[in-house]
Amino acid sequence: MLGEIDNKMFDLKSVSNETKIKLCLDCGKCTVVCPVTRYDQNFNPRLIVQGALRPNSNVPVDENIWACINCNMCMERCNYNVKFTDFIRFLRSKALSEGVEIKYSHCGVPHATMHMMANKDIKQDRLKWLPKDIEVKEQSDTAFFVGCSPYFDVLFKDLGVKSIEGTKGALKLLNHAKIPFTLLPNERCCGRDLLLLGDTEEFLALAQANLDEFNRQNIKEIITACPECYYTLKVDYPKFLKKWRINVRHITEILAPLIENNELALGKLNRKVTYHDPCVLGRYSRIFKQPRSILNSISDLELVEMVDNQEKALCCGANPWAYCGSVNKQIQKERLAQAKATGADILVTACPKCQVHLKCAQKNAENNDVCQIEMQDIFHLAIQSLSSQEVK
Repeated sequence: MLGEIDNKMFDLKSVSNETKIKLCLDCGKCTVVCPVTRYDQNFNPRLIVQGALRPNSNVPVDENIWACINCNMCMERCNYNVKFTDFIRFLRSKALSEGVEIKYSHCGVPHATMHMMANKDIKQDRLKWLPKDIEVKEQSDTAFFVGCSPYFDVLFKDLGVKSIEGTKGALKLLNHAKIPFTLLPNERCCGRDLLLLGDTEEFLALAQANLDEFNRQNIKEIITACPECYYTLKVDYPKFLKKWRINVRHITEILAPLIENNELALGKLNRKVTYHDPCVLGRYSRIFKQPRSILNSISDLELVEMVDNQEKALCCGANPWAYCGSVNKQIQKERLAQAKATGADILVTACPKCQVHLKCAQKNAENNDVCQIEMQDIFHLAIQSLSSQEVK
């Protein structure tokens, strides 16, 4: 199954070269800006690097590697472009190879779901949510990659998560823009959470299963709304799949230029909103302007910024469905407080996982110490502006 995959199992020397980790100058910028370090002084990116590079192969991997939330704030500030988060991923792979057991969140159900989807023979019924008023082509070389939003609505029903509403909104916006696409009945999770945790083998299985499905359907281009799916398909898959030749675009990269060129119009919505930049869409992918262009095009909508926004935006505070504890909750609490301080009615984001993590913090708040604010997916919000009009 993995015959077409370039399985990059790096040793420390090659990983050090690729991540530029030895260029670290011990300047401390990464530690100063790290949101984890702010609440856990035992977490220190520089010390993790120093420990890993010691010439003693018998030293166990620092357990603090699991605390990193992969927000990329460290790389944003590093003058030498040291890829600390990639280095952390390698250390996690090394730890797993040494028999370390991962402490999963949510009883391990999200990861169990990913492992099930890695089975090449699995058949899914993943399009039952699709309403009849969304036009989907039976055949097209452009596919919309749905991702795990249908599963999130089931797994996190107790949190009031409605991720699929964001997906429906994205598809309706594509219809409104007259952009044809198809949906794949047996696509899999993109596998990013497995990759971040160092489970390279299962990530590769998902990647290959997705590539096989894309090839069966003759897909040449993929559109996605999920930031993590976007980055994984666009950046990670080409690193691991030798025969990856598919163009990947985030839906905001399609809609925003149409809006700016007056080729697509949205409607009216009298609300005050603040936008949360997902780490993967923002710092990783440098997509900051496009979501704001969409929001600013909605008549009567007021967009107010949080104190930390765009490249300085605070993370939603969560790991890839593992090692979620008090530090993560403190980061989420701070982000929700920043949103509330803007005076906005709604916290808008383009990431379904950000919604899950922030809603989890709201639901599990102790002593009412977490700000309560309504959350909506940006594409669901945008399509609401057209609710009084005919959306084709």
